[in-house]
Amino acid sequence: MPFVIGDDDTLHHPEFHEAGTALASLILACRRSLWLRVPSLDNLTADRVVCDALKRLGLSSERVDIRIQYDSQDDAIRNGHRLIHLARRLPSRIQLRQSQDDDRDGQLCFAIGDNTGLFEASGWPRPARLDLCAHRLPRAPRLARQFQEQWERAFHSTELRELRL
Repeated sequence: MPFVIGDDDTLHHPEFHEAGTALASLILACRRSLWLRVPSLDNLTADRVVCDALKRLGLSSERVDIRIQYDSQDDAIRNGHRLIHLARRLPSRIQLRQSQDDDRDGQLCFAIGDNTGLFEASGWPRPARLDLCAHRLPRAPRLARQFQEQWERAFHSTELRELRL
């Protein structure tokens, strides 16, 4: 479902099994920024199409702003995670932060592209529905403000750092 951020205000409702592809399409449409909020570093953020899209966006410009905020990292640390490896290879482009305890919400799952495009999967990993819109969805500005406020309070996890000997 290709679209251009800022041009198309059609609201799409992808199927659950298309969540990774839908998120990747938003990422690929971004030019300046992507803010991603997920409950945990799980299969959605480890999906190959999502990580490939993040890599492409990260390499597209030295000024791109990619921020990923998550609540839980336990499975990712225990089992390894494609996104963690990518963030380690592109540390100046991809920022990962863990939510502080007061901001954790297992129902929040959304991405905001270039301050107007929105992917939302409230209730992840079992969302009632998925929303994808390239422009002017009324929830996008509210979620962007919420993301920014929580991002300021979030912290870098020491467990995700790579120990080089």
